[in-house]
Amino acid sequence: MADSFFEQDSQQTPQGFTLDFKRVISRAIRFWYVIVVSLVIAFVIAFYKNRYTLKEYTVTASILIKEMQETGGAEILYKNSLIDPYRNYLNEPYIIRSYPLIEDVVRDLNFHISFLQEGYIVTSETYSNMPVKAEWCKPEEVKTGKFIFTLLDENRYTLSKFSDQDHESNPPVFTLGDSITHLDYALCIKRIPDRKIKGQIGVPFILEIKNPTQVAGSYIGRLKVEWAAVGAGIINLSLTGNNPEKEIDFLNALIKRYGEKDLDKKNETAARTVEFITSQLKNIKDSLRIVEFQLERFGNSSRIKDMSADAQRLYGKLEAFEIQRAELLIRQNYYQYLESYLKSGTDRLDQVILPSSMGINDPILSSLLLKMIDIQVEIKTIVGPDKLSNPLVSAKLERIREIRKDVEEAVRTLKSTDKIKMDFLTRQLSETEKQLGNLPASERQLIAVQRNYSLLENLYVYLMQKLSEASISKAANTSDIVPVNPPMRGGAISPKPAQNYSMAAVIGLAVPFMLFVLFEILNNKVQSKEDIEKMSTIPFIGGVGHNSSGNNLTVRERPKSGVAESFRALRSNLNYFTGNKTKQVFMVSSSISGEGKTFTTINLATVFALSGKKTLIVGADMRRPKIFEDFNCSNSTGLSTYLSGISNFKEIVQPTAIENLFLISGGPVPPNPSELLLTERMESFVKTALEEFEYVIIDTPPLALVTDAFVISKFVNHTVFVLRQNYSPKEFVRSIDEYYRSGKLKNMSLMLNDIYKSGLGYGYGQSYAYQYGYGYGYGYGSRKKNGQGYYED
Repeated sequence: MADSFFEQDSQQTPQGFTLDFKRVISRAIRFWYVIVVSLVIAFVIAFYKNRYTLKEYTVTASILIKEMQETGGAEILYKNSLIDPYRNYLNEPYIIRSYPLIEDVVRDLNFHISFLQEGYIVTSETYSNMPVKAEWCKPEEVKTGKFIFTLLDENRYTLSKFSDQDHESNPPVFTLGDSITHLDYALCIKRIPDRKIKGQIGVPFILEIKNPTQVAGSYIGRLKVEWAAVGAGIINLSLTGNNPEKEIDFLNALIKRYGEKDLDKKNETAARTVEFITSQLKNIKDSLRIVEFQLERFGNSSRIKDMSADAQRLYGKLEAFEIQRAELLIRQNYYQYLESYLKSGTDRLDQVILPSSMGINDPILSSLLLKMIDIQVEIKTIVGPDKLSNPLVSAKLERIREIRKDVEEAVRTLKSTDKIKMDFLTRQLSETEKQLGNLPASERQLIAVQRNYSLLENLYVYLMQKLSEASISKAANTSDIVPVNPPMRGGAISPKPAQNYSMAAVIGLAVPFMLFVLFEILNNKVQSKEDIEKMSTIPFIGGVGHNSSGNNLTVRERPKSGVAESFRALRSNLNYFTGNKTKQVFMVSSSISGEGKTFTTINLATVFALSGKKTLIVGADMRRPKIFEDFNCSNSTGLSTYLSGISNFKEIVQPTAIENLFLISGGPVPPNPSELLLTERMESFVKTALEEFEYVIIDTPPLALVTDAFVISKFVNHTVFVLRQNYSPKEFVRSIDEYYRSGKLKNMSLMLNDIYKSGLGYGYGQSYAYQYGYGYGYGYGSRKKNGQGYYED
């Protein structure tokens, strides 16, 4: 069974790096205090975050944007665009969050001026509890700065520059409610009624003045505007901030200002229409006075009734033609106004007077002008000194240019149509005037004066009608913005104590575990049997515990210790490889010095000798012979003198204090150790040793330093390669495995020495400890681990 076990081990394929989580857990258990400290630090940070982070609240409101205005007096009189304006509802969320609108609200509320109170850790705004408010007195100027504000009593206060607070001993004193100019800052600090002021007297506050545009940008970033549902006319407003009372005031002002803007937009067209009609009426009034004076010269207008029947017929005919002509003249005046407006340039953003207000009901022209007005409103919502260089603005201006071309084409078409009508009326008037030539001179003069009077009177009445319609439309206009839900404060959304403590627990555990994982990744030393099996196909023969005695003769001095038991197990495993045959040569080697190669050689040979087998230890490290010191033997003769032909075999063999155990030391250091091993005397040495002894154990130099072990390997039956826990580099294990698989080293096995780490991930738990002598009183059972993981008495 043992043969099959070692055969199975030898057929394993070495694996690459794999993280041993059991070992990480073992390290975490061993260094539990690191995890505790990490958790304490994480929870302390979470506590301070929950304690000193300013709470953030959400304030919500909703508004309704009506799709059409209720029927008013103007709509009953005349259906026109003054009371039914074009609105692109998709633009409304963008308009609400536009810089001009938000900045107007900030300036109206003076939210760019705030009072702050310094704490031990954080500085917070005192909006709700401050008994005074500050107003900026020069809206056209934009200045920023900080002051120290201190109330002296209920009527006076001091104001000093923030940077000079430690140097200005006598700051100026001002009176609440007065407009002041201090250091070029124009302010007015007023008392807020119904707020207690006594508790704030003598307390220094920071008066901070910010750029209104920057404050508006902050509100835009925190303001969410969303439609309540697809196709709905309700918009939900949501604003987050540290002062819920301040955010409620802001949303109230925003809704009010937004409604005013909407009403101003609707009234703008009506106001421009009233202005245009008023200017036309002024000219007609002057002409009408002159004609009235001329008519008075002929007496009362009742004289028309005294005219002949032909004269009255021709006068009625002329009056009808003049009424039509007056309407065409008004249309011509509007076309002239529109052409002048179009020639003024695309950067002109004031709204044009709509044709329907002047009685021109052309659907194409009205639609084009409404689209142009809508784009102009969108451009006005974009703020910035370099507005015209904005790609979005440039695209909209290009769209306006295209619309203007279409408007110009529509105006030309309408003018052509009106010209045809005017030419027809002119011909009718000419024919009628020819017929008037047959009337008496007095009747002709009276009809001419009455004709001019009727024309101007009709124009005046028509324009007065349109003026009344425009004025009624303006007076009847109401905003389409209707508040649905007033601004209401929600619960605090930040900080979240439960979440912060949960994150602290996760981070407090994750950081030390990540460190433990990092240590495991960076550790390139052999730790356990599992490490060896992952990197090598060489059979693993066994492990030896930590030797705390400081003496290499552990098996002799403490025969019942765990270390002694482990060497007896090692002897048994070697017998499996050799089939319990005697006359065997074993070579003990390692990769570097310090791995316990000599310690293993001495104690392995001791267990063979104590079992009644005549055993020989050969110190083949002729460069640094040291093994003789442990047995208090001489090094005057040894392997070097035998291979050099100076001594014979019997002269170099030395008995030891252990029965059946003999020693051949390395001898005096020769100049050419490797060459001596290659001589025929080395082969003769091995044969002679096997004739005299049952077991020969050769202690060789480290394999990574010299090649002596390769030379000696051809004379041995089995090689034991020693690795030391947490000492031997893993790369050397891979190198030895390469030698083994390539055939340079055959019949070998690996053992792990100086095992002082045990438990999860190390492959040596309590079962290993018990097996190797914990119950004997000499092993690890009577000793405990120290703080470094080593066993001590």
